[in-house]
Amino acid sequence: MLKFIDVTLRDGGHQNGFNWPFEFVQRYLNSINSFQEIDFVELGYWKQTGKYSGPFYSIDEETLDSVCQMSRKKLSVMVDYHYCSHDVEDFPSNVNFSQLQLIRICLRKEDILNGCKFAKELKKYTKCKLSINFFNITNYEETDLVSACDAAAKANADFIYFADTHGGLDLFDNLGVFQRFTKLIKEAGMIPGLHLHDHSGKAYFNYRNLGVAGFGATDVSLGGIGKGMGNLKLEHVFDLQGREHILDHLLLDQKLFRMPSGPYGILTARDSITDHYAVEAERIQLKPSQFAKRLKGITGFSKDNYDKHILSDE
Repeated sequence: MLKFIDVTLRDGGHQNGFNWPFEFVQRYLNSINSFQEIDFVELGYWKQTGKYSGPFYSIDEETLDSVCQMSRKKLSVMVDYHYCSHDVEDFPSNVNFSQLQLIRICLRKEDILNGCKFAKELKKYTKCKLSINFFNITNYEETDLVSACDAAAKANADFIYFADTHGGLDLFDNLGVFQRFTKLIKEAGMIPGLHLHDHSGKAYFNYRNLGVAGFGATDVSLGGIGKGMGNLKLEHVFDLQGREHILDHLLLDQKLFRMPSGPYGILTARDSITDHYAVEAERIQLKPSQFAKRLKGITGFSKDNYDKHILSDE
């Protein structure tokens, strides 16, 4: 049976600067309590700074304590190793926050070895379950996947997650590769997970193939809200009979659930390029045909890391 993590508040925060009103958070947590299928609710990022000013990008002890009083669900926070503190004593412990039961640390390819060493110490200190998330997965070679999985196993992770960050993955076309890796992950005593984006409309198709591919966990969000063009939709996955109230948020709180809707994400997904370019192309109203020509020049590091000069007219 698949394990589900609700990432509405965490990944969806990219669309509103992580400025979720606490009144909304309380109503949303009350709504999600009726979804027994959801194992964890992910709140946001822990004490990170520099990108967003919203409180759910820099969750601290006071905020976490307030949310713990609102929720009956097991809770999770995300940590981006590239930007977070590397002192484990700066992190929350399950001893002090019993509902916090999962910490997920996302790693760039260049940070895998050091990040996994840090993750091992973080699990020991926080006494939480640990998930190591590797993103930009469509730009990994098989040798990269082998190294990543080996490092995560040594870190004593509970979950290994791959993120289809650019939204172009076709799980059927890559079925054999993932079947091999999910088998290895399970043999090492960990749960393999896949975070699905929907830039190219494949999220639900990939979701239906998760079991065949050997995955044991995935993420969902209400309305598909998430970074860039969004995620696998919660309402596409679960039976809403008697729980239709979850959809009320999409109308009552529609200002919080706005996402880019243009065609640009189809092109970045096709070329396995970060959707920051798609968001910028929509902002400056670049024609998709013009955008496609600009994308041809994006290679190497700039595929996974936004270079503001590429779409600039300067």
